Amino acid sequence: MVVLVGCSAQPMTPTIDVPAIQTAVMLTAIAQVTLQAAASTPTSPATETATPEPPTPTFTPTVQVTLQPVPGIANANLNVRSSPGRGGQNLGGVFFNQKINVVARNPQANWYYILWQDSPTGYGWILASAIQVEETDLYRLPIAWYDAANNLILRPPVLWEIPGTPLPIPPVPEGDKIRPATVIAPANIRVCPSVGCLVLAILQPGQKLNLTGRYGDNEWAQFDYPSGPDGKAWISRAAIEPGPDGFSGLPRFDALGLELTPEPPTSTPDPNITPTITNTPKPTPAGPLARMEADAIIYSEPNSLSAQVGSLKKGDEIYITGISIIGEWYQIQYPAFTEGRAYIIRKNVRVLGDMRHLPYFDEKGNLLPTP
Repeated sequence: MVVLVGCSAQPMTPTIDVPAIQTAVMLTAIAQVTLQAAASTPTSPATETATPEPPTPTFTPTVQVTLQPVPGIANANLNVRSSPGRGGQNLGGVFFNQKINVVARNPQANWYYILWQDSPTGYGWILASAIQVEETDLYRLPIAWYDAANNLILRPPVLWEIPGTPLPIPPVPEGDKIRPATVIAPANIRVCPSVGCLVLAILQPGQKLNLTGRYGDNEWAQFDYPSGPDGKAWISRAAIEPGPDGFSGLPRFDALGLELTPEPPTSTPDPNITPTITNTPKPTPAGPLARMEADAIIYSEPNSLSAQVGSLKKGDEIYITGISIIGEWYQIQYPAFTEGRAYIIRKNVRVLGDMRHLPYFDEKGNLLPTP
C-alpha cells in the first residue's frame, strides 16, 4: 500500500516570461504557445508638463503552455513530491515498472513534473533518474520551476534543426575580451545549458572554442557555433579547460539560453593606484574522467541505503577520486571542480582516464593509506 499525504498547497497557475517566445526555437507541437494581449482602456489625453514622465511599463502577456503527456516507465520504487526536491511533501509513490505520464521537467532535467491524480493540483514531481523516457521526448518537454512567490513557471522547450551539413567552428579570435577554451574530453554540445536539451553535435578533445556566456555557477559555457540558435551552442564545464581568464566578464543566461540582465560594470580603476596582482588557482580535475552510459543515482556514502544527493544522466561526465576495495563503488568529485565527494555504483560507468593511481576507500568512504 502507498500511503498518500495531503498537500495544503493551493493549485498554482502556470505562467511564463515572455522572452521565451522571442526565439524561433520555442514553436513546437509539444508546447503550444498562445499570447493574450491586454486591451488598453481609453483615457483622456494627459496634460503636458515640463518634466518628462517615466515610460509606462508595457503589459506582459501571459504565455500558456499546453502540457502534452509523454509516457514513461518507473525503473525503481520512488516517492512523488509536491516540489522538485527531497524537501517536497510526499504525495505517494510509484512502483517498479509502473507507467507514468510526464508533462515537463525542471531546468536541470533531474526532476520530472508528472500527472498525479492524488495531488491537490493534479500534478507532482519525481526524480528523473527513476523514470525511463525516450530521449527525443525528453528534449520536447516544457521546462517548469517555481518563482519567489511559489508560482509555477512553464516555458516551452528549446528545439532546433540544423539544415544540411553543420558549419565548421570558426577559429578563436584574439583580443583582451576573448575567453578561449579547449575541449578536454568528447562531449555533447546542446541548444541550451542542460542535459535535458537537444544535442547538436559531439566535439572531440583538442577543439578550440570562443566562450560567449555562462549559466548558473559556471556549470555550462556558451560558445560560438554557427549552426546553433543565434550562432551559439552550450557545453558542460567539465568537458573544457578555459583560458587563464576563465569565465570573467562573460554574460549570464537562463535555462533556455536567454541572456539575463547584465551585471553592473566594475568601477574605473584609479590610475594613481597600482593594483595588487593576485594569482587565483584554477580548479583542476581530481581524478580520471569518466562518462555515464546509463542514468545513475548519487549517494552520500558507498551504499544504496545512504542519502541520495543527486543523479546523473546518460552521457554526463564525472571525475573519479577513489574506488571501493571490492570495486563495486566509485567516489566522485561532486559537484565538479569542488572539494565535495559523493558515490555512485560502478555499473554503467565508462572510465576515460588512468585508474592506476586511484586510492581505495572503506565501507564508510574513508580513504585508505596508499602504499
